[in-house]
Amino acid sequence: MPGPAADPRAQRASKTLGGLAALACVACCALPVLITAGVVGAGAGAVVGWLPALAVVLAVLAAGTWWLGQRRRTCSCSPRTAGQGECGCKAAADPLKISGTGRR
Repeated sequence: MPGPAADPRAQRASKTLGGLAALACVACCALPVLITAGVVGAGAGAVVGWLPALAVVLAVLAAGTWWLGQRRRTCSCSPRTAGQGECGCKAAADPLKISGTGRR
């Protein structure tokens, strides 16, 4: 099972919320023009007043989920060097490696 930082749900949630915030911004600007042109009914005018607040709330939620996803770590110990896996934690059964590359 992948670690919490490798969980794609946090990334997907922030991208989805960001996309919905962008859609609310576009709708906020486009609906008054579409109502004036007669493309959509005047009943859509009731929604136009709520769209800026909705866009701000969605943008804040997207930023929050992205930030929390970036803060999450896979383990509480220091990370290994590149290419050695996710975490530097060793199990108790792992043998200790001693190399003889020191000064003599």
